[in-house]
Amino acid sequence: MNSKQLKAVTLMFEGVLTQKEIASELKVTEQTITNWKKKQEFKDALLEVERDYLKGLTPKALKTMEKLLDAKSELVRYNAASDILDRTGHKPTDKQEVQITTPTIINDIPLDD
Repeated sequence: MNSKQLKAVTLMFEGVLTQKEIASELKVTEQTITNWKKKQEFKDALLEVERDYLKGLTPKALKTMEKLLDAKSELVRYNAASDILDRTGHKPTDKQEVQITTPTIINDIPLDD
C-alpha cells in the first residue's frame, strides 16, 4: 500500500473525518477512497489497526471484568464469572440429543415353511 492509503486507513480508524474530508485531506477523489476500500489489502490493513488498538485495551478490560466479580448485583457477578470462564475455554458442553436403537432379535420367531 502507498502512503496515502496508509494515511486513509489511519484517518478512517480515528473516525473523526468523513470520507469526503479524508479524500480532500489526501488530495484524492472520493471515488479513489471507495476503490481503496474495496481492495482486500486495504481491508486487511484497517482490520490490523483495529486489532492493534483492541489489544492495547485488553489489560483494562480484564481489570474491569475482575472488578465486576465483586459487584453488588448477583447477576452482574454471575455474568462476569460466566464470561471469564467462557473466554478461557471452560464453556459448559452443549446438550446433545442421542437416539439409541436396540437390535431386533428374530432368531426365536418360527418361520412358516
